[in-house]
Amino acid sequence: MRRGQKTSAEQVVLALRQIEVQTAQGKSIAVAYKEADVSEQSYRDGCLRQEIF
Repeated sequence: MRRGQKTSAEQVVLALRQIEVQTAQGKSIAVAYKEADVSEQSYRDGCLRQEIF
């Protein structure tokens, strides 16, 4: 997911699932983010917004 690109809900779910699977397989979170093409800041922002609602 590149900067400035509008992402669909399906793309977000797929990226989060990919990160979850990779971390369960023992990869570091940083590597999982990079392979999913998601910045750590984007992930944190999404988690914070989700906690608010």
